[in-house]
This record gives sequence, C-alpha cells and structure tokens, in this order.
Amino acid sequence: MLIGRQEERATIAAALSPQAATASLLLLGEPGVGKTLLLDMTVDDALAAGTRVLRVRGNAAETELAFAGLHQLLLPVLDRADDLPVRQRGALMAAFGLGDDPAPPDPMMMSLAVLTLVSHVASAGRVLLAVDDAQWIDRGSCQVLGFLARRLAGEPIGLLVASRGTRRPEWLDRSVTELVVPALSPAEAEELIGAQPDPPLGSARRRVLETAAGNPLALVELSRSAAREDVLRADGPPPAGLRSGGLHAGGHLPVTDLLERTFAAQVDELPAATRAALLVAAAAEGVGPAGVLAALPPGTDMDVWLPAERAGLVRLHSDRIDFRHPLVRSAIYGAAPFAERRRTHLALAASLDGDPDRRAWQLSAATVEPDAAVSAALEATAMRAFGRGALAEALAGLERSAQLNAAPAEQTRLLTTAAYAGILTGDIDRAEELAAKAASVNEDPAATPWISALTALVEMLMMRMERAFALIAPDTLPDVAQLDEGSSTIVTGIAYHSGSPVQRERALRLLAGRDLTDPTPPHPFHLWDAGVTDPFGKGDLVRSHLPAVTSAPGRAPTENHTLGVLCLILDETETAVSLLREVANPQWEDADAFHAGMTAADLAWANLDRGRWADARLGVERLAGRFLDGVHTHGSARALTVLATLCALTGEPELAVRHATAALAVTEPAGVLGAVVRARRAAGLAATALGDHASAFRHLRTLFDGEGVPVHYHLSCYAVADYAAAAVLVGRAEDASVALEQVTAAVGDGGSVRLRQVLGRARALLSDPAGAGPSFEGALADPAGHRWPFEHAQTWLEYGEWLRRQRRIAEARAALIKAREIFEGLGAVDWSDRAQAELRAAGVTVQSSPRSAFRTLTPQRQRIVRLAAEGLTNREIGERLFLSPRTVGTHLYQAFPVLGVTSRGRLRDVVEPESTD
Repeated sequence: MLIGRQEERATIAAALSPQAATASLLLLGEPGVGKTLLLDMTVDDALAAGTRVLRVRGNAAETELAFAGLHQLLLPVLDRADDLPVRQRGALMAAFGLGDDPAPPDPMMMSLAVLTLVSHVASAGRVLLAVDDAQWIDRGSCQVLGFLARRLAGEPIGLLVASRGTRRPEWLDRSVTELVVPALSPAEAEELIGAQPDPPLGSARRRVLETAAGNPLALVELSRSAAREDVLRADGPPPAGLRSGGLHAGGHLPVTDLLERTFAAQVDELPAATRAALLVAAAAEGVGPAGVLAALPPGTDMDVWLPAERAGLVRLHSDRIDFRHPLVRSAIYGAAPFAERRRTHLALAASLDGDPDRRAWQLSAATVEPDAAVSAALEATAMRAFGRGALAEALAGLERSAQLNAAPAEQTRLLTTAAYAGILTGDIDRAEELAAKAASVNEDPAATPWISALTALVEMLMMRMERAFALIAPDTLPDVAQLDEGSSTIVTGIAYHSGSPVQRERALRLLAGRDLTDPTPPHPFHLWDAGVTDPFGKGDLVRSHLPAVTSAPGRAPTENHTLGVLCLILDETETAVSLLREVANPQWEDADAFHAGMTAADLAWANLDRGRWADARLGVERLAGRFLDGVHTHGSARALTVLATLCALTGEPELAVRHATAALAVTEPAGVLGAVVRARRAAGLAATALGDHASAFRHLRTLFDGEGVPVHYHLSCYAVADYAAAAVLVGRAEDASVALEQVTAAVGDGGSVRLRQVLGRARALLSDPAGAGPSFEGALADPAGHRWPFEHAQTWLEYGEWLRRQRRIAEARAALIKAREIFEGLGAVDWSDRAQAELRAAGVTVQSSPRSAFRTLTPQRQRIVRLAAEGLTNREIGERLFLSPRTVGTHLYQAFPVLGVTSRGRLRDVVEPESTD
C-alpha cells in the first residue's frame, strides 16, 4: 500500500518519459524514506508497459570487487556481447576477466561497449536501467554508469538511480535530474501508522510519530515493535526500539540506528541456525542461497530460511537473497560479536575456492594480525583488478595487502604501488596519504627516490610547486644521472609549469651532462627534459629527433603523454594531437584519472591552437567544472584556462573574465606561472573583445616584468603581439617594444614558425606606420603559419587595417576578406565583426556566410556533422566520439533541417572549414 508520494511518482514519470531531454533521474534520501519502493514501482510500471528492465543493486560486500555492479546489470543480456564490434567486445570481456588479451582494457572502449550493447537491446524496445543503492556500487561500474548517463540523448533508454543521503554521487553528471525524497507529511504518517495491522495508540503512537519523523520504514518497524511488545494502551511502556534508544527519556539516536536496533531485536527472536544463515548472507551479500549453505554446517538445508522469510526479513530467489532493507543486513552484521563474524568470514572463504577475489576479501575481513598469505591473496586480487582497468579497486586491495604484511620492504612496495594507483585514478588526496605511509615504513634507501618522486608528483598535481621541487631535486642531488628517466621528467615538468627562474636554472644544471647530438634516437623523456627547459635553445635539436621517436612502436601512455605535451610546447601541434589522443581522446572528460585529466587540458590546448575549438571545448568543460566545484588540481586549473580562452574568443568575454579570475585566485598564490600566464592572456583577450583596451593592456602587461623580461620563459612570449596591439591603442607602445626586444633575444634563432609569425606581427604593430609593411609580409610569408589559424587571421586583419590606412584599398580588401573567412570559420565572433567593419570601411558589402547555420550547432553536433561530411559511417563516428550509432543518427537527423540539407552528400557544402590558408 502506497501512502502519499503522488508528486514524486509524477516527477519520476516525467523525468523518464521518452519526451524528456535525457531520460534520467537520481533519487536521494535518508535510509527508509522510500527510494527503493519508488524505484520498484517504477520498474513494475515499466515492465507493464513492455519496457525491458536491467537492474543492479549495490551492496557493501562488493564495493571493492571490480565491475561487480556492471556484471550484475548486464548479465541478462551479456549473450548479446557477441554482436559488438571486435574491439568493444574484447574490452568488455576483459573488464569481466573473460578476455584473452593480458593488456588492461581501454576504459573508454569498454564504456562504449556497454553503451552499444544496451543500445542494441533498446533497438527492440525501450530499456530502463534501474540502479539501487548506488552508494555501494564499485567505482569502476560507477564510472561506466556515469558515461552512459551523459549519452542517453537520442536513445530509447531511461536511467533511474537511487542513492543514500542527499549528496549527488560525484560520477553522476549534473544534467541528471535530482529528486530528494522527503519525509511523509504528518497527515501521511498518521495514515501509514493507521494502516498497520496493530497500530500503536496513545503516547506510544505519539512517540513513534515523533521518533520516525515521517520516515516510512521507521513508522512501520517501530509500529511493529510496539505491537510485539503489546504496547497498545495509551499508558503502556515505550516500544523496544524506543526503549533501546532511550528516546522516551529524551535520547536522540538517529533514525538509522533505531531501525538497526529494531531489526536486530527481530533477528534475536529467530532460531540460532537461522541467525547463523542470516549472518553468512550479511557477510557475503551477492552470494546466493546455495553459496550460503556451503558455508554453513553440513546438513543445513533450505528450511533454515523459513523463519526469516516468515518474519519478512529476507526474500529468497534461486540465485540471490534479498534483505528487506539494507539496514537489515547492517543490523545483523553489526550486532554479531567479532569472533562470530570472523568464523563466518573464514567459512565463506573456505567455500569460495573458485572465486579468488571474493575469497581474498573474506579472508581479509577475518584477519586482524599480519598474515603474509592473506596479503599475497589481496595483492593478486589487486593486480587482477589493475589488469581489468579497475584502478580504484586495485588501490583498495593493495592498501589492505600492505596493512596485513609485516615486512617493511613489502609494505613500502605495496603502498607505493597503491599511491601510484591513486594518482592514476585521480584520487590525489588518497595518493598523498599512501605515499606518506610508504615513507614512514620505508627502511630501504634504494626505495627513497621512488617515494620522493611519487610524493613530488602528488604535490605538483595539487599545485604545491615549491614543495614538489624540493622533494624531487634537493640541493644534495648532484645531477640528473642520479634519477631515473621518469623522475627527471617530474623535475623538469615542475620547473616548466611553475615558470620559476630558480627551478629552471637548477633543472638546467642537473641536465648539463645530457647529450642529444648523437644520431641515435634518445629516450622520449630525455627529449622532454631538453625541450621544456630550453625550448628555444634546443628546440630545433629536439624536433630533429621527434620523427624517429614518435614513430617507434610500443610506447607506454606516460611516454605518449610526455611526447604529446612536448610537441605542444614546440608547436608541433598536429603531432601533439595525434599523441595525446592515444592517451585521452576528445571525449575523455568522462574520466578523472591522472593521464586522462592532465591530457584533456593538453589536448584541448592543441585543438584550440589549431582551430578545432568545438573539440577543445568538449574536452575540458567537465574538467573545468570540477575546478569551479572546488576540485583545485593542476589539471582542472589548466582546463579552466582553456575554457576561459575559448569564451574570450567565441563571444562570451564576460564569462571568460569570470573563469580567468577564478583560475587566478588559486594559481597565482600557488605560484603556478604557466596557468597564471594563460589565465591573464585569456582575460586580456576578453578585454580586447569588449573593446576595453586599457584593461587588455593591464592584463597583458603582467606577463612581462618591469624590464620587459617574460615572466614565464616560454608561454609569455606568445602573448607579445597581443600586448603590442593593446599597448599601441593606449599609447604605451614603448613598453611593448622593450618586451619585444627581450623576447626576440630569448628566442634567438630557435623559434617555431608559429612564434616567428607572432614576433613578425608584434614588430609590424610597433614599427613606424610607414614602414610596417615588410614586417607584416614577413609574418605572413611562411605558408605553414595557417596551421595556427586564429593568430594567422589576427595578422591578416591588422595587415588589412594597415593597408587600408595606407590607401591600398584593393590589397586591404583581399587581406580583410581572408581574415574574416578564418574568423567566421573559427567562430571568433568579435574579431569577425571587426573584420566586417573594416571591410565596410573599405567599400565592401558584407554578405552573410552560407555556412553560418553550422555555428548554431552544439560543439558535439558540429563534430558529428564534420565527420559525416568526411564520409564516416554512423558506427565509425560513434567509435571516434564514444557514442552509439543511434545517437549519432539522431544528431544528424536533427542537424539536417538546421543546415538546410536532406542528405549526407550535401554536408560538405555547409560545413565550415577548420581553418583557411
């Protein structure tokens, strides 16, 4: 019988209807408030309507079991996995430990496999994914569910998630509608008590109502407790649940504790054999009735469950045991003495020989003293989780393995491995804690450098640059030869991102003995060290080695990431994109892992530089949102500076200023000059877009010190032309000229094509007006300059403006038209408007672009349309963007009328070019 909840039921129905933008809903609320009942009723309604339901219920016993929740969800349709594309099927099977490939599965490919599988099931009719007790689902499964939640648009798939508490799970996107299930109203609570078989009366009734505070489960259970105690008189004693909590005397136990005590009292009334069976089931939720019997004394049969079923505490199925409520399980387990729980876990472990992962965790629960055998079993479980891509579960296994190992050397090894797993999962706080534990137990001097490197990496990720550098490169370190290659990249990476002259000089001294002149391709990390510490002095030498090094097979993700960022720094932008996509594709905002998160920002910068602004935005919006939500890591800060720059360039200058200000509030005090320079430049571009040239000058002026020296030895140099433009407009050209001299001296002969274009533009802007032409022409002379389209278009625009002022109108028109075409293709709204105004002044009637409709599409839809225009099929686009083929088709179906086309063959005519030469 359902009392109340009409409004909640209507909200759920509306949120999950096929007409909803994303048919998804999150139910939140305290235990017992009715989330599961609402979910069950929604499932029943869906089944009655012919909807296929795939369901998973989290349980505390399987939180550390890799992809246990996902396996439960997909088990009814796993036979359809044979229909998946080969790569997707392989990744999915590997995640479940069923594959032949020993390499860890690609997390994104595995998530895509789940999306494709569910989408295939939905091709026969609507599907509802029902997720209950999400707070106990393993993290690997949660990440896949989060991936699905962001990709339901256009799919006949609904998602209903129920989770304890009032805080949204971090893996669930904010686009998912949220409903906090409230307590029943006083009238509804009265009605529910009155509907019980033996409702309490008088003062007992009042106490139940006050104590339950509208919690339906509490109302029912405390009423039942009162009935068992024969508390039916107005002057009777308080119910057992109330007595144990002492509330009749003014106590204040939480409702959850009261319910657990009430359930425990019900269990106490059962036969001993039934209580033992319930404890086994509580200790190994997820094991079916047969598995529980295997852990009980010989001769125990299914009749042992009858008293518990009659009491309404459990419901048995052929393959599982459902507790009436999760609090029943926690009450049973919590009320048992430790010795009894330990015997239960050991009995379960003995019965689980065929399931080594569950066996290891059962042994762990039974072990309080160090035990090398249990430690080894947990480590093996952790490494299997590593191999399946379940890093969070691997971390938990390694940490527990370390706790149960008495040998300091083994503890150190396990803890450092766990700390590294924490870094890879993005759980930086946990990684820091584990690295500190490793340092505290370490007795081997040979292990100290690795622990220091891990700790320094954590400090860098948390933007504590000085501490990080002191750890990895102490004054006692004589040269880089004392470090392994990976540690040396941390030294040079910190120096680059901090921009500290002291740290850079220290890094250069440590690297003094390195020689890259040998024609043999050097280690990728050696190239990184040289390129980031001296990008102008050694840039050409590093570039000469890149083709051989980047074409070598078998590189690890760390090497691809390192080489990709190096190529980004050296303006080998296309190579950077290729390498970074190997680590984090443009859709990897779904992961918050170390390489994924860091690479998302790097890849976005590369896409911004080369004019793929929709890709750049897609790659960082979620990561930047984490910064705005208070997750202040180096990766999220850099992502926010990308987003700030994109907003400045695409017609949202006010938002750009807010993002830049937020980034500066954290990165400036931390001394992360790399991020500071990018944020200041974004603010300067935003001010330029607003026509506030004084503010633009003020922001860009901070990128150079009082003597014009770049505050960041590399990144500041790229802003010198923007600084020159603002300085000229506010009458401060001399300041910019000093900075240009310093940059020119710093770059020498080592600048890239891109940087030479920037310097040429700056010289032209700061030249005597009559003689600026050769500098503009020099800046535009190299045909490769178009690979950085925004800066290329800026030069054409200012060249056109100069030509018009020189009354060379025909040449001015040609230059301005070229600039406008590039700006329009990029979506650089304010710069396009400026070019149009100049063209009108030059006597050109400006026509609307036939491709302008393309810019009205969302960034994701632009990417889909562009790939379709290149001839890719829906499945190929889906694999590229990690979407289902059906979702791709929906996007195209909705884009065609906007673009005024009726077939894929016409898309080439309306897709804007990515850049214009």
